[in-house]
Amino acid sequence: MKINQLSYITKFIILSLVIFACEEEKNEEAAVVVEEEEEVIEEEEEDNSISTPTSYVFSSRFLDDGSSSVSYSGQTVRNLLLNDLKILTDSPSKSGGTAVTEESMLQLYDYDDSYDLTTRTSPDTPALESKYSSISTGKNLIGKMDSDVVIGYDKTADELVKEWIAEIASLSSNSDNLETHLAYTSAEGLNLSQMINKTLLGAVPYSQGTSNYLASLEDDGNAEAKSDGGSYSEMEHHWDEAFGYFGAARDYNTGYSDDNDRKSGPYFDSNGDGAIDFKSEYNFGISVNAAKRDVGAADGQVDFTKVIFDAFLEGRTLIHNQAAISDILTQRDIIVNNWEKVIAATVVHYVNDCIADMTALYESDSDAGPLSEGAATLNKHWGEMRGFTIALQFNDFKLISDADLKLLSDTMGLKPVYPADGQSTFDDYKSALSTTVKNTLQSAYDFSDENMAGW
Repeated sequence: MKINQLSYITKFIILSLVIFACEEEKNEEAAVVVEEEEEVIEEEEEDNSISTPTSYVFSSRFLDDGSSSVSYSGQTVRNLLLNDLKILTDSPSKSGGTAVTEESMLQLYDYDDSYDLTTRTSPDTPALESKYSSISTGKNLIGKMDSDVVIGYDKTADELVKEWIAEIASLSSNSDNLETHLAYTSAEGLNLSQMINKTLLGAVPYSQGTSNYLASLEDDGNAEAKSDGGSYSEMEHHWDEAFGYFGAARDYNTGYSDDNDRKSGPYFDSNGDGAIDFKSEYNFGISVNAAKRDVGAADGQVDFTKVIFDAFLEGRTLIHNQAAISDILTQRDIIVNNWEKVIAATVVHYVNDCIADMTALYESDSDAGPLSEGAATLNKHWGEMRGFTIALQFNDFKLISDADLKLLSDTMGLKPVYPADGQSTFDDYKSALSTTVKNTLQSAYDFSDENMAGW
């Protein structure tokens, strides 16, 4: 009897344990389901993915107050300094022009906030900002110069720019040169104002945008704000800074009727406040050249402005949505390659101008030299051709090889060629521009025959 009772108790205990275990398992399964449901709800609540906008406007995903996550005021200041330096170096040739000092040019090149200078850039619609320091402080050009030796010159861009600045100061100090192109034209025919401007476009915004900010993306953080209480991630900010160096207004695609509008009136009062904000409503530098090349494209297949801006928009959206880095880099590559093609197409444009100028110059003055009045147009276009060719080297992702850049440099040389150099030398140089230079550029960038002729 005791044995039966013991057996019964044992069975009861075992059965109770089984029932208890089953209940525990059910409870655990229920808890898992609840946790999974909570995770789904949490994911839905935290999903702040956005669609690609039509303007370069992005709200912060780190702040809930609607703050913008876009910031590139330092790039705006450098674009303004670059623009203003060109206005200054051109000024002694203008009607009523006066000498420009080395100090005044260096103040823009190596700007310090203590100078408290006012921008020389003045759109028809009044600008919202007039002082560099009201946009961003502590910014200059010299501190962002690419330090590579310039192909064909055996000097850095900084060394060349300083030499050219000193020479303009000397030339413009001669009152006989004022109000003429001689105020900035060297004895060899170099339009030093153009050489400075185009070299700087390559060595600062192009270099910084491509080889610095867009080159760092794979190492950039994107999960957290760059600083405590910040509105953007490291990757977002670097992408914005590259966009700032490209120089386009934030409504580059939508604020203008066409590319002619972008190039001839490079600003638009987007918010209708009666003032132009240099940080968001003005097109600088290469963004204007992109519109010019679109307008001049003979084959109708070129749309640099839209391709580049769309890639900036799409890439920034992908970064906001924390997409795969491979997708972001795809947009990066579109930007750096087409940015380069804009500069290359601009070189083609000025090669064509130089060829036409040389033909016209010989017909009008078969003895013309570098300082002849009729040579001013050739000098200008040659300086733009040569300066933009220098600019091409400042991109770590460049499509053209260093060997081809050296070939271009050797063929173009260090100064223009004139009828005074002898007809054979003159004709050979013009032929080399038509063949060696243009063939090298077409091979590197696969430009169509129509555009090679039409630009």
